[in-house]
Amino acid sequence: MSDRYRMELVAARSYEPLTPADLEAIAAVAVRTLADIFDRAPVAGLYRDRLVLLALAQGSALHYLDGKSGIKDFDVWAFFEGGPPKPFPHRKRWSVDLGPSRFGRHPDDRGYSGRRLDIMGRSIAVIGGEAAEDAVRRWLGSRAKSAIALRRKPMFCLLPHRAFGERII
Repeated sequence: MSDRYRMELVAARSYEPLTPADLEAIAAVAVRTLADIFDRAPVAGLYRDRLVLLALAQGSALHYLDGKSGIKDFDVWAFFEGGPPKPFPHRKRWSVDLGPSRFGRHPDDRGYSGRRLDIMGRSIAVIGGEAAEDAVRRWLGSRAKSAIALRRKPMFCLLPHRAFGERII
């Protein structure tokens, strides 16, 4: 392995293009991670069967759009239909190793073999018959601090499959 290649594997940002196949792999890791979270975290477990939309967000979504921003980590947001007596733990961030890939790893992510994937979640209101994307767009229009921050960059649907790759904002 050349020094140049080694330097590219550990870099603050990866400029490798993101493809639909990459989005599928990110979604698969996120779904497996959520399944583990539901088993470990009692409040999150209340939302096991309430996932309405999974989205790539923040800087990684901007890179998917423009191919120029670079990827520090992958941010995935999970939106769940509200209803249980407690909201989904909205201040919690779960991090998982995406594993070895052409994206390398961030130098600060010691112990990771690849880029970090962060999962955040939110329980939102879903009006009967409303498409998941519309429910998320409505929430993104709210005054919630995280909604305000998220709508500054694009967001792309990972799940449901019928809207895969669709730009949410």
